[in-house]
Amino acid sequence: MPFDASVGLSGSSAVLHLSGRLTDADVRTLRGLVEQAVGRSPRRLVVDLYDLEEMVPAALRCLAFAQQHLPATAEMVIEGASEHLRGALERSGLTQSMTVVTAAAPR
Repeated sequence: MPFDASVGLSGSSAVLHLSGRLTDADVRTLRGLVEQAVGRSPRRLVVDLYDLEEMVPAALRCLAFAQQHLPATAEMVIEGASEHLRGALERSGLTQSMTVVTAAAPR
């Protein structure tokens, strides 16, 4: 499935939805959406990975960038990451600075 992404902004929250296969060619798109979300200084940034099949290491760096550029009091939440993606997040050390929700998809 090709990569698709969108960002939704509402009040003090932002939701970044990622789906498909995120390749190196897609990282520029992801980076732009992350910058858009972080630029609004949300109190909460939710990254919806329910429909994401895989991601390259550069995408993990984009998520780290998001975490580093959020306000100090903001929360970053990763939702719906598959076991494979959770492993990548853990190996990168990102799970220490983000909340990872592993509940079933609310669809």
